[in-house]
Amino acid sequence: MGAHPYFYFIPYQKDIRAALQALREREFKAGRYDPAMQMADPPTYMFQMRFPPDESWPSPGAQHNSVEEAIDASMESGTGSILDLFQVGSVPDFCTVCPLDDEDSVQLFGTATPTREQLENVLLTRWKPGSPAFHLFWDRIERGQGRYIVIHSDSEPREIFFAGYSID
Repeated sequence: MGAHPYFYFIPYQKDIRAALQALREREFKAGRYDPAMQMADPPTYMFQMRFPPDESWPSPGAQHNSVEEAIDASMESGTGSILDLFQVGSVPDFCTVCPLDDEDSVQLFGTATPTREQLENVLLTRWKPGSPAFHLFWDRIERGQGRYIVIHSDSEPREIFFAGYSID
């Protein structure tokens, strides 16, 4: 099986590490990770879901006692979710989310402080393999890695976009 992208929008908080951990905890409690999604009705896998998560998604609840137990249960395939990104770093690394650098942001969005509309138009609405944006953003994320982008509105940070690729 190949790696699959996933992404989330969450309200902005200055502490990116705390934001990541809150998002991981939210998705864990909802059970939106493999293997918990296989216990949903009907059973499914994370790669079958259309991101970002919304109210239409199954939420079977946490099927493990902790995030660490869920990760262990997923074995080498990973959870196919934000749970696989344990830490925030300054450069790409396995199980790490790092910021999209300003140069890439300017190349993608024309600014280092993109709005949600800009992000959706460039990375999601026109998300087609072969497009320059696809290659500039998604192809630079390796399996088990992630990026985050602070999204702005009225020149103020409003949301954080977390994106990553599953391990398998």
